[in-house]
Amino acid sequence: MARVIHLRLRNLPPERTSRLEDQVEQLAGSREWRSGPPWIATDLSRGLFETEYLRHLRNAEGREIGAAGFLKMAGDETDALVLLFFLRDRSAEYGADVEWRDDEHPLAKLRRLQFHRGLLDGSRQLEDHLARRPVIKKVMGQAITFYPPSYRVHSQAPGHPQHWGYSLHGLRAYAPTLLEAEQEALKILRGLRHLG
Repeated sequence: MARVIHLRLRNLPPERTSRLEDQVEQLAGSREWRSGPPWIATDLSRGLFETEYLRHLRNAEGREIGAAGFLKMAGDETDALVLLFFLRDRSAEYGADVEWRDDEHPLAKLRRLQFHRGLLDGSRQLEDHLARRPVIKKVMGQAITFYPPSYRVHSQAPGHPQHWGYSLHGLRAYAPTLLEAEQEALKILRGLRHLG
């Protein structure tokens, strides 16, 4: 059975629902999802599956669920990371509680996460919770390496606080978010392919 990441947004201000749907739609269209784009249901959803999914969850878990959805994984951990940071940012932006369930994740500490106002357990940053090792993604036969903000190549390396690093073909650069780092790396890769 495929790995599925479940998400819940609780105590979402109702006036933010439309903006959240727009943001999810923008996220879904902002990159190629190997897993398929994330999916979310809200009170504004009109499809039968979406409305029944949300109704069922509210009956089982409580009326405070303002939005819920999932992502069916297909082997690209970058998909999961991009979604995780997106949800963290929505928790901070809306003051909502976000629950992340990834029961099949190989690391136990990443199977269940809860954000309150963008923080884990009310006080810790997500970046401090993640492994401080690079993430490698293969695209068109080329490895792209992404470095979390806390990663240092060596102990004397200058830090780029809150920036993700990325490298390919010996080039290294930084971007404010993982999504932007991925987009920039893919632009460079496509440009190098046209030159070669």
